[in-house]
Amino acid sequence: MKIQLGGLSEGIHRYRFRVVSDELNLGGQFRADVDVEAALDKTPTQILLTSKIRTTANFECDRCVAPFEEELSPSYKMLYVFEGSDTGHLDPSEFQVITPGNNVIDITEDVRQTILLSVPLKLLCNENCKGLCPSCGKNLNEGECFCKEELLDPRWEQLRKLQSN
Repeated sequence: MKIQLGGLSEGIHRYRFRVVSDELNLGGQFRADVDVEAALDKTPTQILLTSKIRTTANFECDRCVAPFEEELSPSYKMLYVFEGSDTGHLDPSEFQVITPGNNVIDITEDVRQTILLSVPLKLLCNENCKGLCPSCGKNLNEGECFCKEELLDPRWEQLRKLQSN
């Protein structure tokens, strides 16, 4: 996903990319294409890139182990400054310098990292997932199990009595 800078006039320029997820090395759970909408806002000293990304991934629920599909829609911004511009007021981690001989911005790695960072830490098929029964392993989203609730550790008996009151 490369954007040519040579001959680019000042103002806003819009781009669309569609990439096969395998080309981004996202992993096996990503099988859908990745759609990227990018907008460049060019001024004489800098370029502000704003992007919106959409893709779908297949995950396994952390509670019930059921497979589910989730759409990811992350976005990111990147500031590119031309070499020689005053960047003293900017944090070095918040911009990239464009050297005079560089006429291309390659956003491939930024898109890949943004997608990977957008994957939730806790993967749930839905927010109210009940998970699996710790005794028999039945998926509690499909109905209740008929396991006896046993208190294995007698140290918890006093708490159990308080709970039933």
